[in-house]
Amino acid sequence: MKLTISIFYFIFSLFFSAAEVPDEIVAALKIGKSSELVKYFAEKVSVKISNQEDVLSKPQAEANIKYFFEKHAVKAFSSSHISSMNNSAQYITGTLETANGKFRVSILIRNNLISQFRIEDDNE
Repeated sequence: MKLTISIFYFIFSLFFSAAEVPDEIVAALKIGKSSELVKYFAEKVSVKISNQEDVLSKPQAEANIKYFFEKHAVKAFSSSHISSMNNSAQYITGTLETANGKFRVSILIRNNLISQFRIEDDNE
């Protein structure tokens, strides 16, 4: 029964949440363009790239992400899970494939602005 409810919730969240997530965020990740991604950042963003984590201003976050994309040329991004936590928060997880390996990406969007952005090594 618990499995059935979990499957129903997952399918329900895919159909009703996917349309709410800005396609531009996913598109920016697919091409590794930090200037497009930062348009959706809140004024202060919690950013974690590999082992470095901090709360940064928009310009600082953009500089860090731009440096990451320059160091790791993006080949592809595929979202593995998109969900809404309530009416004002959404969560995206996915895999970023780069020239130097794969990374797990997690994004928390509150009130249509990214408040948390994480890129972590994908240790399959």
